Amino acid sequence: MKKITIPTTVKDGKLVGNREMVTRAIGSFEGLPINLTIERRSKKRSNEQNAFYWACWIPLIQAAIYNEWGELYNPNEVHTLLKTTCNYEERVNPATGEVLKVPKSSTKLTTYEWEKEFKQQIRQLCMDFFGLDLPEPISDEE
Repeated sequence: MKKITIPTTVKDGKLVGNREMVTRAIGSFEGLPINLTIERRSKKRSNEQNAFYWACWIPLIQAAIYNEWGELYNPNEVHTLLKTTCNYEERVNPATGEVLKVPKSSTKLTTYEWEKEFKQQIRQLCMDFFGLDLPEPISDEE
């Protein structure tokens, strides 16, 4: 399946960047049914943020789970637990009112959502369940 992403900007209701490229991209699908998705561009978490999460937080949470619950979780199981409890959408069954938590992918989080929402919820979960105060990375500026 062919997918094209073209960065551009809207000003006064018109595309002001890469207009010709957008036109060519649309033309490359001539005669074909397409889906057109427009979304706001945002920064995604950095490789450094991701590495710190997997190399520092995940092992600390693994150890806390083992110490408190006596269970060994692999890194992906810890990540799934965190997504299920801290990064999810609620789906309600209209017939019963039952609520189902459906984990969302953390890779789609913006930098703000990662830092100010997901990580803060993880920190609170770890403090509440394990008495664990998760460290933050040391900045080069400190």
